[in-house]
Amino acid sequence: MRRRMFDGFPKSKFNIVTSEGVLRGTTEAIATGKEIIVPDQNVIIQPGDEMRRTLPNGTDETFDVIDPVFMQETFGIPGHFQVKVRKKGMFPHGTGGNYTISVTGPNSRVNIGSTDQSTNINIDQSVISKVRQAITAQVEDNAERAALLSALADMESAGDKSALSAAYQRFISSAANHMSVIAPFLPALGQMFGG
Repeated sequence: MRRRMFDGFPKSKFNIVTSEGVLRGTTEAIATGKEIIVPDQNVIIQPGDEMRRTLPNGTDETFDVIDPVFMQETFGIPGHFQVKVRKKGMFPHGTGGNYTISVTGPNSRVNIGSTDQSTNINIDQSVISKVRQAITAQVEDNAERAALLSALADMESAGDKSALSAAYQRFISSAANHMSVIAPFLPALGQMFGG
């Protein structure tokens, strides 16, 4: 008889989703507005999680978990969770809520619902710095050193692949008499073009 206490209440199937967007579990629960009563004593619910239920119209009603409190069995009421929640909103099924997108690295982008037509150019500042140091230390002629450093600066500030290519060609032309200085860096400089 005790375990049937919550049987008289309308229950909904809830998905529990972590703040990282991972499905932690699924359980039946009773939504009361600012609280969700979860009769399942074995479920794991933490602050920051989301609780989502799919409504008859196909949308997901989503709640942020504020304070999940486990209530021990007492006075014939079975143990359960009383979860304080804040309604986050209604979303098309499977779209709203805790979805984490981590973006790292040079030229990183996120495209949602679109196709990326851009071209990356990645200027490795450590390579540019090492080339600059080698030129400064090993090219004795002031005019040639200035021309090389200017072409290197143009490569560094190139805003697109076309500008980078033009600056690279100018740099290589200027470096014709100093290949022994820049030869160790050519593979790394070539990586800026993706190859």
